[in-house]
Amino acid sequence: MCPSENSPQATAPLRLLRQHRADRADRAERVLQLKRREQQALSLSIEQTRAAVELARQHESRQQAALAARYQGQLLSPRMLSGWHASQRQLAAQTTQQASALQGLLEQQRQAVLDLESARQYAVDCLRNVEKLEQLSALLAEEAGWPSYQE
Repeated sequence: MCPSENSPQATAPLRLLRQHRADRADRAERVLQLKRREQQALSLSIEQTRAAVELARQHESRQQAALAARYQGQLLSPRMLSGWHASQRQLAAQTTQQASALQGLLEQQRQAVLDLESARQYAVDCLRNVEKLEQLSALLAEEAGWPSYQE
C-alpha cells in the first residue's frame, strides 16, 4: 500500500467496523451473562424440585405403610381392596407428577448448557474479531507512521 492509501480517511471504515464489532462483542457478553444467570436459576429450581420429589417419595412411603397397617390382618372385601389400590395409585401419581416435573427441568438444563456454550463461543469469536481489527489498525498505523490510538 502506498502511504496515501493509509490516510486517516482510508482507515475510517476500519474504525467503524471495529466499533461495530466491539458493540457486537459487548452484546454477546451481555447475552452470555444472561444465559449464566438463567442456568443458575434453573439449577436452583432443579435442587428444589429434587427435594420436593424426595419429600413426595417419603410421604408416599409413609402413607403406604399406614395403609398397609390399617388393613393388616383384615379380611379384605373387593370394595376395600379397590379403595386401597385407589389410594396407592393416588399417592404414586403425586410422586410421579413431581418426578416428571424434575425430568422436564433436567431437560431444560441440558438445553441451557448447550445455549450457554453457544453464547460463550459466540462471545469469544466476537472478541477475537475485535482483536484482529485492532491488530490490523495498529499495523496500518505503524506502516503509515501514525500514532496508534485505540478506541
